[in-house]
Amino acid sequence: MKFRWSGATACDVETAAARLNDYFGAVGYRTLPSELRWARGSLWKALLTMSPRQLPIIVEAKVQPWGAQTLVDVTFDFPRSVRALSEQDADLIVAELRGLTEYLQHGVADFEAMLRLERAAQRTARAALLNTLGLIVLLSLPLAWLFGQMQLPPLLASMLGGLVGGALASYLFWRLIRRR
Repeated sequence: MKFRWSGATACDVETAAARLNDYFGAVGYRTLPSELRWARGSLWKALLTMSPRQLPIIVEAKVQPWGAQTLVDVTFDFPRSVRALSEQDADLIVAELRGLTEYLQHGVADFEAMLRLERAAQRTARAALLNTLGLIVLLSLPLAWLFGQMQLPPLLASMLGGLVGGALASYLFWRLIRRR
């Protein structure tokens, strides 16, 4: 998935490029070898930490003079991954984009507000994960018992109970993480 932001800033090209580097460094991106490219996160870190700032994202920017201003074109590339974006993940991305525009214009951004959004998204995801694990246990045991009552071999009944309970709980996990 890609999205693009374009705008103009009142500073020169060098200042705009320096502000882009400073901003993306401050929000956790690492600089890539080619000019004005940054990357952040990985699929495994995103799954382990449940942090939206660990979602794999590649950003590329282009700057060019335009009279007394500088045109800035920024492309965000979200590689397809197993982990879907929640509303709070999207809120953080929007806040970072607003922070970028503020930083380009004035050289300041509210990094603390972005950090609070990241922590709130992590708390929501962790709570949903813990609820899901509890649901797996609560659903799998009765289902295994039910399959056992259907004269299935004990090992098969346990496996089917775990699989069906896990599938139901996985669906509920995504429902829990997407609600506010």
